[in-house]
Amino acid sequence: MADPLVSIVIPFHSTYAEYLPDCLGSVLRQSYRNWEIIIVDDASPTEAGAAIADALGDPRIRVVRHAENRGQAAGRNTGMRLAAGELLMALDCDDLLAPIYLEKLVGALRAHPDHGAAYSDYRLFGATDSDLRFPLRDTRALLREQWIPHPGTLVRRSLFEASGGYCEESLFRAGNEDWDYFLSLAELGLRAVRVAEPLYCYRQHAGSITTTRFARADYAMRERMVDRHRALFDRFGMRRPFLAGGYRGSGKAFWTQGERRRAVRLLVRAAWLDPRGFAQGLTRILQRTGSDRGLA
Repeated sequence: MADPLVSIVIPFHSTYAEYLPDCLGSVLRQSYRNWEIIIVDDASPTEAGAAIADALGDPRIRVVRHAENRGQAAGRNTGMRLAAGELLMALDCDDLLAPIYLEKLVGALRAHPDHGAAYSDYRLFGATDSDLRFPLRDTRALLREQWIPHPGTLVRRSLFEASGGYCEESLFRAGNEDWDYFLSLAELGLRAVRVAEPLYCYRQHAGSITTTRFARADYAMRERMVDRHRALFDRFGMRRPFLAGGYRGSGKAFWTQGERRRAVRLLVRAAWLDPRGFAQGLTRILQRTGSDRGLA
């Protein structure tokens, strides 16, 4: 298709090669056909991504390659800056799209021309099997938690370009680059439309070390996000609770892994920043502990 409306960017590394054929197949089966796929190979040691794409023989699929490993954020930026479409979507290479996914999301944005993004609910599969709902919320809520799902969300090119794209700093290779990206969009007045159907199929992996790495780095990533979006946090008075959430999460991770001194420093910082939130969290822990003892 010479002039696709939708550009789908898939960051890829050959360690996930077994999942890529199914991912691409789910796009090929879309009822909406005006799309292109850009696979960004992040310096894989093999040419597996290119071989899989070539085997499909579809000219709408192309592969570009980084000379060195640069991470997910850089992969998405590379693909989206090369994209021809007016609507951009990041797709994880181990996930799937329901056949009507693009039809529904493109239709939602056509029906809401004043909205900058569209997303659907998730269907979890793999290690777990359930639906995950993402009700529409406001900007203030986005400063407390990332309520807009990232993979699969369709964003207008104009909004992506105005935001500068994803932050490629090494700190965000542990995660949160997608939340930081949505904060950049929120600074531009992001409005999203939800398709309340579980049309994005999100693969769950068992026993991943990524979760531990993320939890340990959460406080530092949040500090950087506040630095990058300070005016937005201050406008809603959310800087302290946002940072406290990161200190709590990282503190728990370090405590679990036996790094007690570091954990205590982070937890004390969380309590100082958000005493009410810390007290509520502690109460919930004590209630669970008491309940467990009662059951025993």
